[in-house]
Amino acid sequence: MNRISKLKAAILAAAGAAALAWAVELQPVESSWLDKAGYDPETRTLTIRMKYSSDVYEYQGVPEEVWRDFQAAESKGAFFAANIQNTYPTVRH
Repeated sequence: MNRISKLKAAILAAAGAAALAWAVELQPVESSWLDKAGYDPETRTLTIRMKYSSDVYEYQGVPEEVWRDFQAAESKGAFFAANIQNTYPTVRH
């Protein structure tokens, strides 16, 4: 287990699964609706921060292929609405 994996495991053990996604670096997204997004392949958690609120959503069990398709989508918001939102278990922060 590498150092980052050990750190994630320690965070998970100390604070639970929801805290783990916060360790994922969020990158800006070109969208009128979405602000930033990040993905953790180890936990299959996609984290999205909305543009006009402080809401952050964690979508659990998202396959890496869906993450790659999201990144490649011409319209991130449309892809999100059609393929992610209301599809995967969600934790709102």
